Amino acid sequence: MCRKRVPSGSETWVACVASETGKEFEALCNEAALVRPKITSARSDTMVKLFDYLLERTMAGQAPKEMEIFHAVFAKRTPEDGGQDSTVRVYMHRLRGKLDDVYADRPGARLIIPKGEYRILLSDPAELNPPRPPAMAWRAVHAVREHRRLLCIIALVSLLNIALWVWKDHRDRQSAPLADSFLWRPFAENDATNLVVAGDHYLIGEQTRGRVTHLVRDFSINSKEDLEIYLMNHPEDFGRYTDVNLNYMPISVASALNDIIPAVKNADRAKPRSSVIAMSHLNPDLMRKSNVIYVGLLSGLGILRDPLFEASGFEVGATYDELIDRATGKHYIANWGPFDGETKPQIDIGYMASLPGPSGNPILVIAGTRDAAVMQMAEVSADPGQLEVLQKRLGGQGPFEALFRVRSIGNMNVDSALLLARRLTATNVWTRQFPDQQFPDSDPQTASLAERRRGAD
Repeated sequence: MCRKRVPSGSETWVACVASETGKEFEALCNEAALVRPKITSARSDTMVKLFDYLLERTMAGQAPKEMEIFHAVFAKRTPEDGGQDSTVRVYMHRLRGKLDDVYADRPGARLIIPKGEYRILLSDPAELNPPRPPAMAWRAVHAVREHRRLLCIIALVSLLNIALWVWKDHRDRQSAPLADSFLWRPFAENDATNLVVAGDHYLIGEQTRGRVTHLVRDFSINSKEDLEIYLMNHPEDFGRYTDVNLNYMPISVASALNDIIPAVKNADRAKPRSSVIAMSHLNPDLMRKSNVIYVGLLSGLGILRDPLFEASGFEVGATYDELIDRATGKHYIANWGPFDGETKPQIDIGYMASLPGPSGNPILVIAGTRDAAVMQMAEVSADPGQLEVLQKRLGGQGPFEALFRVRSIGNMNVDSALLLARRLTATNVWTRQFPDQQFPDSDPQTASLAERRRGAD
């Protein structure tokens, strides 16, 4: 232990621990001896007492805590006071300010009290305060800092614009083959509005004691008018069956629209906006004025059914799960069996056809015997690669029909295979007298609904 005499207003001694090998401690002690008089106040010795205490603990290799400083320098009676008193922090702030004042005009090494620590160290100010650039350069640096946020915003907006441009270019390149495909080109070139028609089905209300207790679906009754004709032929069912103004749409149609609508919008280009309606709302006037895209089950074709099968090489069998090739007599049947927990693959039939409408407007049919086939046909119609394969099989443009085998598990379509694709002769199909093809929903209504339901059971 050595004692160095420190000049001040009153004779004061500061204890300095001088290690035989610690030249840094000696330098610190010498610098403290020069600074101490300049922080001494005639009115109070508290600041210098704080300085001396910190220096002594620093020379001993210790960093005191706030509570220790509080009791050693400010002489409070109880430890409880120290925890809630800001005296130490206030005086520490003042001491740092005093040191800044002492070294304001003095270059070189200086004493510092690091932030978050209660020690006195000797440090070169160049480490803490790098030299300022010349005045003009400093103003330039200051201007950059002031506008850094604005520059960041400009850079971010620029990057977003570039990303949007790249995405749009990629999207356009991806969608261009679809709009220019043989399937969708007629819808892009025709000026009429593209109208997506979703297949829906009519439901009948069955009443018990004046209340509707069941909803019934019957293939031969597809509208309120059909129900009225049925009740005229079966007056015993008045009051039992009634119109409830309800239609239902298979879940496959909603799923298929996810593929169809983007394809239709891509074909819209500069035309009026496309729209979606239910088949039950399609009328002859709309069919003449619009480009029609039907999406749904074969059993939901509505007013499109007769002209389509007038042009088609198929006829419908005993149910809409069966199509018969007129040229070969071959039967294509959806192989549906009892549901076994979605483990056994089943075979469904997908159908796609294109023919001119009553005013030359394009009409596209995307259909299937069951849900899985409808969803798979929607995927095929929106896939440029599969459309290219179909076009090669057809060998050109014009009206056509195609049949697909669709493999599914439950209602999930797994894959499909093109079975048949051929050109259609669709001349005058809208004005020709239709043959008496018997569809499953056009049988004479000789039996009552109750009898037909018992027969189905």
